[in-house]
Amino acid sequence: MFASLLPKSAPFFQMLLDQNAMLCKIAEQLRVMLDGDPRSYEVNKSIAEIEADADKLHRQISRTLYQSFITPIDREDILRINQDQEECIDGLQMMATRIAVYEMSRFRFPARKVAANIEEMAKLTTLMLQGLTKRHDVHKTRAFRMLREECDTIVAVGVAECMDLPEDVKPLDLTDALKWVQIYDRLETVLAKLTDLAEDIEEAVLKNV
Repeated sequence: MFASLLPKSAPFFQMLLDQNAMLCKIAEQLRVMLDGDPRSYEVNKSIAEIEADADKLHRQISRTLYQSFITPIDREDILRINQDQEECIDGLQMMATRIAVYEMSRFRFPARKVAANIEEMAKLTTLMLQGLTKRHDVHKTRAFRMLREECDTIVAVGVAECMDLPEDVKPLDLTDALKWVQIYDRLETVLAKLTDLAEDIEEAVLKNV
């Protein structure tokens, strides 16, 4: 009976998993955009709607954290994971908006491959977060880092491809190359944010397993 009177922790793990599910959904839809889906505006609108819901959840997690006396893991870890996921979602949404506005005539293979890897990396963070929830290390950090290293190489190749222009380059080709350089820059930003997320989950796992 006494135990039932003790204050209980808010469902932080479930809220973080819900937030992560939104991250994975946006990563999936961004990959669809870069695969050349002709409905880029519709996909971008869907991503914006998910991002708006994710923003509300981010604020809810922060508010609940500050109001809670008991947390399942250190509140600093919850705060970092919450913020990391929010920044990943924001980065993906901003990139989707840019792609839709640019109205790209073609989608380069390096960007498509990186987007596919980002989707896989997001899924790995889900498994890592599920492991943290169960106080169990699922050992996905090595696979995550291998994907990140592959992405770094692919982005470098993609940027070099954009800069490899003929001497008689046309204005439209130059504009297209500049757009792609900016997209690759956004991809690098998202990769950095995803890596921060994976590292912060890993740190929390090491402290709690």
